[in-house]
Amino acid sequence: MWSVLLISAYLLLMLIGSFRNKSRNNEAEDYLLAGRKITLLPFVATMVTTAYGWILGIGELYYDYGISAWLFLSLPYTLFGVLMAFFLSARIRKEQLRSIPELLARYYGPWYARIGSLAVLVLVSPAMYVLMSAQLLRGVYGWPILSCIALALVFSSVYLYRGGFASIASKDSVKFFFMFGGFLLVLAYLLTQYGTEPLAGLPPRATHFSFEGNAWEIVTWFLLASLVIADPGYHQRIYASADSRIPRTGLLISILCWTVFDFLAATVALYGLALVPGLADSSQIYTQIGELLPEGLQALFILGLLATVMSTTDSFLFLSAQSLMIDLLGFRNHTQRNMNIGLVLVSLFCFVLLLPYRNDSAVVFFFDFTPWVACTLVMPVFGALFPSFRLSPTQSLIQLIFSLAAGILWQSGFIPKTGGISPVVPGMLVSLSIHIGLIGYRRLRGIR
Repeated sequence: MWSVLLISAYLLLMLIGSFRNKSRNNEAEDYLLAGRKITLLPFVATMVTTAYGWILGIGELYYDYGISAWLFLSLPYTLFGVLMAFFLSARIRKEQLRSIPELLARYYGPWYARIGSLAVLVLVSPAMYVLMSAQLLRGVYGWPILSCIALALVFSSVYLYRGGFASIASKDSVKFFFMFGGFLLVLAYLLTQYGTEPLAGLPPRATHFSFEGNAWEIVTWFLLASLVIADPGYHQRIYASADSRIPRTGLLISILCWTVFDFLAATVALYGLALVPGLADSSQIYTQIGELLPEGLQALFILGLLATVMSTTDSFLFLSAQSLMIDLLGFRNHTQRNMNIGLVLVSLFCFVLLLPYRNDSAVVFFFDFTPWVACTLVMPVFGALFPSFRLSPTQSLIQLIFSLAAGILWQSGFIPKTGGISPVVPGMLVSLSIHIGLIGYRRLRGIR
């Protein structure tokens, strides 16, 4: 009962907020980037909550792999986050653009920008996060999954129609509170109620940094984490920052917050491994932990999970609409009206896309789509930001074709393979090899 009341009140507040928040005008700078006036605290709040939306998948991996999941789940993203803070953020902000396709258009031409728009659409598809939101809502209301998917789409987008990116940033500050507050309260309860005995009784596999899988799996995760370089969410927030000092400072604070939350998420999942062993669907570990909590605390915890997921859902819905309507289709006038049309189209497409995935976990969805985007975006975006490593438009197209071809041939089984290695491995290795080879050849010939 408490969960129903609290979640309903939260959704109602989101609905009320949609009438209160309104972009000051229809200018693209204002609607898409909050007038480039995002200060440090909103920057950190929206960065932290948006980047951690994959919360059910994170719980699943900590439950399956124990603390060693940190080696591939968090460490790679932390390292690339540091790279972004110190070496890339200032370069990104200096461009004064609005999106990654605009960056690609500036340095590789409009045709590559269209390819980039399609890749961004895949990368920021909100489907995975809508699915997790729907799974949480189904646990609260007991409704069919398709009804919960529709509900998640409506309440993740309703306040975007009038407020734009500014409404995302303002609401993420509230979601930040629920995200950390829910996990802190649950961990405090588990420590008080059960002590540390459940954790002490776990096998070494769960409590030691000893990864028992194929070493290529860690390589896969590091290659996937390289997408931080070309993550539209990072770029959007850096473009929207109020001054040049905010991105580096904000990213470093965000990394600290992510590290703290990693500890909370991992510890709660390990309690789940001890208290709810042999779970058939490990993606539901946090909801199962919720069943062990008092009713009021359970409601707060579910709300924290939902706020965490929906903070990414709304951001990705917004980025998807921007990539579709502005970057791909080229509707650059009447920004708010066209973005509203885009939000409707993306929501409808997301609903259709989730039909075959409605009973899967977020991990399945992630590995089906993300590798191809890494092969398409990472090296061109890196080259755009560093002129000495930039390929020509024709060379970039060759790199793209061979990179995707390697991944497709690997995925299809045409190239003999062992284990469940993701196509991102051959794809990114080919991309890196071509990039390094062409840059080396150019320098050998003295070509700038």
